[in-house]
Amino acid sequence: MMSDRQAAFRTAYRAQIAPAYHGLIHVALIYLIGGSALWYAARHIHAPTVADIAVVPAAMILANLFEWFLHAKVMHRPVRGFMGIYNRHTLAHHVFFTQDAPYHDTARDYRIVFFPPYALIAFLAMASAGGAILGAVWSANAGWFAVCTAAGMYMNYEFFHWCCHVRDDRILRHLPFVNTIRRHHIAHHDTAIMMTRNMNLTYPFADWLFGTSDLNTGLLGHLFNGYDTRFVRPGQPKAQSRTAVAGE
Repeated sequence: MMSDRQAAFRTAYRAQIAPAYHGLIHVALIYLIGGSALWYAARHIHAPTVADIAVVPAAMILANLFEWFLHAKVMHRPVRGFMGIYNRHTLAHHVFFTQDAPYHDTARDYRIVFFPPYALIAFLAMASAGGAILGAVWSANAGWFAVCTAAGMYMNYEFFHWCCHVRDDRILRHLPFVNTIRRHHIAHHDTAIMMTRNMNLTYPFADWLFGTSDLNTGLLGHLFNGYDTRFVRPGQPKAQSRTAVAGE
């Protein structure tokens, strides 16, 4: 059930979206930029060794840790120089979407679901700098694999986040990892735990590692939990209702 406060905020937020904004163009730009970066980097990889390929899982873990850190320490904390991110996320995204009403209505709501395209450009710039260093100290292939992985993880992030805010889950409820992060993130929108729990938006690895998950189970249990609520930590507020999770 949507509160009057949330409904009023949604109306006010939608009113300030530029008339020319188109949600599908927003998404297309993100995947065009990310896909182009991945394609460009992949074209520079030649005869990789096993050690080169090992960069991929290592970069995935680093991206997961970075995702957790950015969410927990910047998006939910008023840090000087990053107030725009805090305002957009904690003071806007978490009012527009709540545990009880976590779904978007139209593509114009993508304005508050997806990051602006320039965020991806900034992320790719950081990844490219890291890739250049890795290329200099290890191998060129390793550096390009790092950029490929960074681009892929960013697009993964945006897709999973969109899945968390889609109303219809007839397909999503059966997709491994997607169903897990959907429950995980909707629980995060509970105001009682949003500042301390469930900071991952791709795979809840860092939440398991740092003990910031609302679940009390092992790593595999976290990754493949789906909609299961049996392992929600005792003594916590109810993270989500069956209706909120199942999209009924």
